[in-house]
Order: sequence, then C-alpha cells, then structure tokens
Amino acid sequence: MSLVFMLLSYFSAIFTISASPIGQPRKEIHRRSLATRDTTVQFSEIDASFTLGAAESKVAASGTYPRLARLSDGGILSIATFQDGSDRVLRVSRSDDDGGSFTEIGEVARSTGDLDNGYLLQLPSGTILAAFRNHDKNADGALTYFRITVCSSTDGGRTWVFAAQAAENAASASGFNGLWEPFLRLGGDGAVQLTYSGELSQTNQETFRALSRDEGKTWSAPANLRLHGDRTDQRDGMQGIVSVQDAGSGQETLVMVFEVKEGNYVHLATVTSTNDGESWGSRSTIFQAANHNAGAPQIASVGNNLAVVFMTDEDTDASSLNWPDKATIKMIFSSELRGGQLDWTTQTLKLSDASAYWPGAFQRASNDIIAVYERGGTPYGKVVSAA
Repeated sequence: MSLVFMLLSYFSAIFTISASPIGQPRKEIHRRSLATRDTTVQFSEIDASFTLGAAESKVAASGTYPRLARLSDGGILSIATFQDGSDRVLRVSRSDDDGGSFTEIGEVARSTGDLDNGYLLQLPSGTILAAFRNHDKNADGALTYFRITVCSSTDGGRTWVFAAQAAENAASASGFNGLWEPFLRLGGDGAVQLTYSGELSQTNQETFRALSRDEGKTWSAPANLRLHGDRTDQRDGMQGIVSVQDAGSGQETLVMVFEVKEGNYVHLATVTSTNDGESWGSRSTIFQAANHNAGAPQIASVGNNLAVVFMTDEDTDASSLNWPDKATIKMIFSSELRGGQLDWTTQTLKLSDASAYWPGAFQRASNDIIAVYERGGTPYGKVVSAA
C-alpha cells in the first residue's frame, strides 16, 4: 500500500462519478486514419491557417481524461485515469521528445471510489501539484462525499504525497452538490489558483476558485465566481483558462472556456477577466450545435490565435443521440484578442473521426499545441500548429 494511498485513506479520500459523465473509458467503435500526411486548413473567417499533424502519439499506455504539463527541464508530463481491477488509478507518464512518446514513471493515487479529472502544474520551486476529484461511494455505488484533492511531487512526478483537500463536502440528500474538474494555474502574484465545477442543484452548476500561497498545503475558502449570475438553469463545467495579451490595449487578459448545459443540450461559452481571475464578464456563446451537443472544452494559444478543442455529437443523427457517447473531437479557432473582443470560427477542424472523449489542450510552443483525447481506452495526442 503506497504512502499516498494511506494518506488519502486516512483523510477518507476516495474517487468519483460526475453528474455529467466525465472521464469514463468508452469502448472503441472503430478507428481509421484521418490523413496519412499533415493537412493545412484555411479559416477565412479569421484570415488564418492551421496545420493538423498526421502523427498520433500515445500520451499514456492506457486510461482516460488525459492532461499534459511542461516541466522546467524541458520534459512533458501526462496524467490519465486508469482502471485497475476495482481501483481507479491516476498515473503519470513522461516524454523527453517533446510529446512524441511517453513512458510511465509514477502513480499519484488509487482508490476504490471515484477518482478522476487529474490536472498537473509545476511551480517555480520545481514542486509539481496534481489536483483531482476524489469521492467516496457507498456499497450501492452512490456518492457520499465529494473532494478536490491535491497531492505534490518533488522528484519530477515519480512519487507523490498528500498535500490538502482544496474543497470538500458531504453529499446532500439530493446528491447534486458534487465537485468536479479541477484546473490549476499560477497567478500573477505567485498564488496557485485552482478552479473547479461545483453543483448547486440538478440544474445549476457554477465555477469556484480557491487560492494557495504555500505550494498547495493550505487553501482559501472556495469562492463562487458567479459566471451566470442569479440564473439557476445553467450548468457550467469543464473550464479551462489561458492568459493572452490584448492586441489593442496591451492588457493581460484571461480567457476561460467552459461547457454549458441549458435545457436538453450542451454548448460552449467563454468569459474574460482583466484582474487575474478575481472577477469575470463578457459571457459569450462561441459554439452551439443545433439540437446536438458540444462540450468538455479546453483552450490554448496557437500563434496569435486561440484554439478550443472539444467533443461533439453534431455528426450523429439526432434520432440516436446518447450524449456523451458517439462524440468526435474537433477544434475551433479565434482571432487575436483586440479591445476585449474575440471572433470565433464556425468552421471546425476534426481531430478524431472515431468515438473519442475528454480532450485537453497543451501549448507545446508559441506556434503549436498538442490536443489530447481518449479513444478506445487509450489517450492520444495530435499536434496542431499555426501555418
């Protein structure tokens, strides 16, 4: 039994099932190559072109909900959720060829509960944080306690110790007060910012933020960012954040992308912040598939543009929808941020034409990103670059 597992058990730490299913491995329906060579596509709406690499790399031997993080020594770490018998396991792999191949090096945590949604961040000191959902279940499989757990590593991701519970609460009688999908970033003042999705009711989910100034050991009380104000009919979730400079004002601006469940379908939206995430505004729908779903977005910079990778069932006949099943991975792109405004393409770039899920976006260099996703129980990645 690992030290991390004993610590997590001591703090009653177990794993999760999301109210909107997250990170569950899906059976591969079919697989065929989109292309045998790199493909460059023009997006006339924003006067830009992007190249989709033909190569598809495995970012972990198996698992789901992949995410990548750059290390100060030039390496790249991946984290993914793996099913090992009755245990859910968060495993870490490393690449030393800029994302071309990965080798497993460590295990963050394992649990018989609902463990998923891993996210990595290296701090200036070299310490690496892993945040993840970590929920208890009873004998019937019902969730009884919700957590966003943080662990840390000081040896490059090989070994991990418990750091803190950034957020936690017991399940309510309704069961709709879960905590999901943590995201980590370093604020301008050096504080670690952790955002996550918190259920307020069956139809209402908001984005919360907690701060740590001691490398994840303690956290501020989570604050509701109130991205949809007083409305109670929107479920915001799966947020990702990127920092960009406004080409007009020169002001550093955060752009957050997230999914919105409103009515019967899920769509994509953004908000922006000019005070390092303290408050957010300019809420805007950026992609909506008529009578279909588009969700689980992540965002990264590529050249002067932004790219959002997401999953959608818009190519599935409306009579056979079963979200989030039968999803494909696509991307949309924006113009550069100018005067607080972004223009998004209606044209999409398809990354995987077989059923694939839970994508992530990693900025590998100034002009390219690695988009990651799970297909058939294996995490893959493809490079998308500014042409």
